[in-house]
Amino acid sequence: MGAVTAFLLPLQQWLNATFRRAALALVAAPVVLVGCIPHSSSNTYYRPAEDMIPTTKVVDFRLAPCETLWTLDDSDAMTNSLYWLRAMDCADRMSDTQARYQAQQIKPTTWDTVFKQSILISGTDPDLQQRRALLTHVNQYRAQMPGAIRPLVQLWRERQTLQVTLGDEKGRNARQQEVVESKFELMTQQQIALQASLADTQRKLKNLTDIERQLSSRKQMQSDIPDNDSSAPSVIKPEETNSPAEKEQNRP
Repeated sequence: MGAVTAFLLPLQQWLNATFRRAALALVAAPVVLVGCIPHSSSNTYYRPAEDMIPTTKVVDFRLAPCETLWTLDDSDAMTNSLYWLRAMDCADRMSDTQARYQAQQIKPTTWDTVFKQSILISGTDPDLQQRRALLTHVNQYRAQMPGAIRPLVQLWRERQTLQVTLGDEKGRNARQQEVVESKFELMTQQQIALQASLADTQRKLKNLTDIERQLSSRKQMQSDIPDNDSSAPSVIKPEETNSPAEKEQNRP
């Protein structure tokens, strides 16, 4: 038994060593194969890691404070759409007084200052004439705006155009309402005048009816009185008052 154990122990140690060498060979095989593949500058899969990371970093302005946002004028910020989205959000959060004051601090001499001022003023609920002026002013600088923010500018312009269209529609509805109210007032006055005329006509008809009733009553009373009254004394003609002697004398 001891002899068998003495024989098997070296065999087991040899098998373990062989297994470890085989496992290491399997793990190292892909690495060896990759090292055998030639690197090509056109093969992006084997480009160094530093070449895969973009060198330009996009600043996220979503948490930028609104107080310092309007003073920024560097090229990286002005060509960053996130900056302008944050500017629009800050303008919506500001009161009308704050927005007007901040707009007055900006001199509109370049495309970015014109757009900043327009964003601030558009948040103060301007009238239609002022909003049209903002659109015209921004359109004058569209050719100078970088292509990266033009889609955002287009969305802002469409929003302002919708506001102008809505204001025009409200104005038309208000004018139509005034016309309808004016016609209704005229019809009311005409109805009042017609009612007054009808009441006057009814009063005249009532008076005429009363007069006609009175005349009819008088005619009825006159028709009820007899023409010959037996109780009235008979009328004596003048010739019947002469005596018989006078009648004889008067004869020829």
